[in-house]
Amino acid sequence: MTSLSYANFSPEQLTRYTDDWSALVEWYQEEGVDYGLSIPTRSLKLFEFLLKSGGTTVELQSSEGFIPQPDDVEPWLQSEFGDMPFEPNRVTPAEVAAIAAALGQRPFDALVAQADPEEMATAGVALVPDRGRRKDYDKSFYEELTRFFADAATKGEGMILFDE
Repeated sequence: MTSLSYANFSPEQLTRYTDDWSALVEWYQEEGVDYGLSIPTRSLKLFEFLLKSGGTTVELQSSEGFIPQPDDVEPWLQSEFGDMPFEPNRVTPAEVAAIAAALGQRPFDALVAQADPEEMATAGVALVPDRGRRKDYDKSFYEELTRFFADAATKGEGMILFDE
């Protein structure tokens, strides 16, 4: 199962890791690094579908803030990784606050209740509203994501997302 990992950083750390790719790789390689939160990609697709159906344009997997590998990668990094080992995306503190607000205003059960099952099937999202286990599974991730973004927004943090 693939997932997207969210790591939250202070604005200063976010700037450092956005501007210094080798520092980001070093952080990424640390033993026991805390990504903060990891959510299955299929659940994130469901959440984005539900949020868009609920009238918001929030993107939980945006690629607009992609942090590219520089052309002048240090030789030891190039020999160890070749191409970039991950595709990180930066989310600014303002974007984190906007996502936190959207998530906080839209409880999971309300989003599911208003969703059209046929549109969900057409979009290829996995939730079948009348199947309790799957709904509870996704609901727990949604609530965890909501708390994580709310906490980061309260602290004024930004994030870097890693596609694992």
